[in-house]
Amino acid sequence: MNAWIKPVAPLVLAALLAGCRGGGAFLLGTALGASVVTAAVVSSRPPPPPQVVYAPPPRPGHDWQPGYWVLRDDRWEWIDGHWVANHPGYAWQPAHWVEDPDQRWRLIPGGWVPAR
Repeated sequence: MNAWIKPVAPLVLAALLAGCRGGGAFLLGTALGASVVTAAVVSSRPPPPPQVVYAPPPRPGHDWQPGYWVLRDDRWEWIDGHWVANHPGYAWQPAHWVEDPDQRWRLIPGGWVPAR
């Protein structure tokens, strides 16, 4: 085993286990402080309509990730919205569902994209 793998492997395993959620989807806190869905979440049926939730007023230095649905164990579960700390040079792209051409629904995880 490579010399660098042994010391790094426990850290990677700890991060995976700490971020593991029900339904087989892994949610990991990234170095940027945001949660990212790393397992594909695909459904043959569309997610329910978004819940009507009070959106808090803007918070300096943060972007708002609106709430969204995830499919866990064949049940829809609502993930509450939350603040994500800004990072210079990047913009937050919120998690959202899209319908593929084959009429399957796919969750696009939230993440940082280079600012324009």
